[in-house]
Amino acid sequence: MPSQSISQTPDALNIEVRQNQEWNIGFTYTDSTGTLINLTGYTPQLQLRTSALAKTAALNLTVGSGLTFQPNTSPQVLVGAVMNVAPGKYEWDLKLTATGQGAIFLGRGVIQIDAEVTR
Repeated sequence: MPSQSISQTPDALNIEVRQNQEWNIGFTYTDSTGTLINLTGYTPQLQLRTSALAKTAALNLTVGSGLTFQPNTSPQVLVGAVMNVAPGKYEWDLKLTATGQGAIFLGRGVIQIDAEVTR
């Protein structure tokens, strides 16, 4: 499984996945020296939308529903979800939130969902 380490604002990660294929990737949040940052108390959420301004999410992943969260290990957030959305281009981001804390974005980018040929 590929993994991405984030120390500040993440670079865009643009990917291409076939419809109904499983997307697997891990994300880790580190400081500038590469030391793992403890994310205990945070809750991750990943959404796909047709655009960042779209009112509804095409796909919403949370812990137990496509995301595994291990705040003290690397990778800290594991994505393992079947891309069961309509073919097309979507914007995505992976956000961590905690009460009284600012949001941390572990990943963002564009995901191209290609149509299945064999059904």
